[in-house]
Amino acid sequence: MLRQAQHDIELSTTFLFLPIMPSHIIYGLGISGLSTAKFLAQNGEKVIATDDNEKSIENAKNNLGSILQFAKADEVQYDADTLISFAPGIPLYFPQQHKILEICKKTGATLACDVELFYRRNSKSKFIAITGTNGKSTTTALSGFIFKELGIDSEIGGNIGVPCFDLPPNKNAYVFETSSYQLDLLSQTHFHIAALLNITPDHLDRHGSMNGYIEAKKRIFRNQTAEDFALIDVDNQNSKKVFDDLKNDKNFKATLIPISTKKIQENGVALIGGILTNKIGGKNSQLELKSEFLRGEHNDQNMAFAFAIAHCYSLHTDQSKIISAIKKFHGLRHRMQLLGEIDGIKFVNDSKATNAESTENALKAYDKIFWILGGKAKDGGISSLQPLFQKVHKAYLIGEATEEFAKILEKNSVNFEKCGDLKTAFQHAFSDAKNVSLSEKNILLSPACASFDQWKNFEQRGDYFCKLFDELQESKKS
Repeated sequence: MLRQAQHDIELSTTFLFLPIMPSHIIYGLGISGLSTAKFLAQNGEKVIATDDNEKSIENAKNNLGSILQFAKADEVQYDADTLISFAPGIPLYFPQQHKILEICKKTGATLACDVELFYRRNSKSKFIAITGTNGKSTTTALSGFIFKELGIDSEIGGNIGVPCFDLPPNKNAYVFETSSYQLDLLSQTHFHIAALLNITPDHLDRHGSMNGYIEAKKRIFRNQTAEDFALIDVDNQNSKKVFDDLKNDKNFKATLIPISTKKIQENGVALIGGILTNKIGGKNSQLELKSEFLRGEHNDQNMAFAFAIAHCYSLHTDQSKIISAIKKFHGLRHRMQLLGEIDGIKFVNDSKATNAESTENALKAYDKIFWILGGKAKDGGISSLQPLFQKVHKAYLIGEATEEFAKILEKNSVNFEKCGDLKTAFQHAFSDAKNVSLSEKNILLSPACASFDQWKNFEQRGDYFCKLFDELQESKKS
């Protein structure tokens, strides 16, 4: 509570005295910082850009020195009129307090982030925010896709990889994926619809404790009014506690919408066994919802949230149109991405699965799996996946984790082959799948490992898997 009170004082008290056009400090020159700096400078505002890393300053200066003023972090001058757009990626409180907190305390400068600045310039638009430990990107992309299908003038951005100042202004709606780091830096931003997907232990080094992490997520609801909607997963213990806390808070006026994939919820949305039940606002609709591209219980949750977001935004929209839009969405690249089918074999790119927890979702979603896995192993390896090994017809090991994973698979009587690299694994998996008679066949790249032993990142690894699929598909046509 002490940390939260300190946080609110630091981020909120000076707003009462802000002039119309404060001077801007852009602190942190990553993608979003540079996007913000360029926008402000090109719109005639006084901007100084800085970073704790002097090399980042030099790199930015080489590209944007003609329009931006740069300074070393310890040379920047602050006063009560200064508005600081602070990069969410820079640790603010833990493992130690950043010096910017003391600067704000002494000078009265105001701390924010790019989302906060963007909101102030577009506050007549409706802002929708999606947060949670898992599923943010898919739910954000799906919600944005539904809005486009429904003809809603909207854009998606934020933590999904699109800096908000790269988006066109004055849209009717903005759908933002928001991280706990960004939420820590918001004060005035008001979300018409705020969605909390789940909370599991993560980023504890940044928030100090699980409670600190939960409190950061909870900030997504802080400025909501009676006209707004708070969508919260009630299957997860931590997010259910947030739901109960808000329900018992007499000062919280927004409409609470429980979301579940396990039990039908009053005034909520549940997706169970392919049937979506909508009870928002006294409705009692049951609609069939199964997606060829979004499989697994985690994606059922993503679809339930996206449906609820679209429905709450426009309560009079034909619900079947929302369902139809969801079914058209093909999912995000590298996240259980169904590439297509060749010779009765489905190919699934789940390169984003860099740990066992993520791979678990894919193994649950498919049967008769020809599983490509391996890379730079993380703590725990794949031991937690043992209950799902029965779904694996054969495994193909690549990368540094080969020997470690081979021992686990052998111990559990899983048929496997050491392939070394992704191309070999792809070719052998296809050959094996083609020459065996099964009711279904799924070649699944879900590595349960980081990619850094052989690839720059998981995107590069997944792109190569897609390239191999495209080449195989093309060869079948000739």
